[in-house]
Amino acid sequence: LLITPADTQRFAPHQIVMLVTGCQGEPMSALSRMAVDNHKQVKIQTGDSVVLSARQIPGNEKSISRLINHLYKRHAQVYDSTSSRIHVSGHGSQEDLKMMLEATRPKFFIPIHGEYRQLYQHKKFACTLGYKSEQIILVESGDTIELESSCWTHLY
Repeated sequence: LLITPADTQRFAPHQIVMLVTGCQGEPMSALSRMAVDNHKQVKIQTGDSVVLSARQIPGNEKSISRLINHLYKRHAQVYDSTSSRIHVSGHGSQEDLKMMLEATRPKFFIPIHGEYRQLYQHKKFACTLGYKSEQIILVESGDTIELESSCWTHLY
């Protein structure tokens, strides 16, 4: 059962599992806002468990440490790779990518994460799933495109 954050109030806390953004301590992520009691719909309660399933990306140590400290201030139980054997990749497998493309069936598809060669391979993979090359838009940082209902244009 998938519900919105606003609907969590209808369930007992032990019935709720949330998947949220922010395990790297990104300031505007859902988890960071929850950790500082600044999320409009979700409050971390005493006894809540928070699982940080990704390893720390070098350079994010201070942000993650700050995040974990705020979670402890809310009396949450925090599980991460330093205390448990937990790790999930932040990158989807080809099977995950296939599942998302089949579930959403977008008119246009823009691979956005990775080096250009990875974006190119993602495009190639989408073509094996029946997408036409012109439906898949490869862009680089700073590129501007215009999308319309049936076409797209690379402006610059």
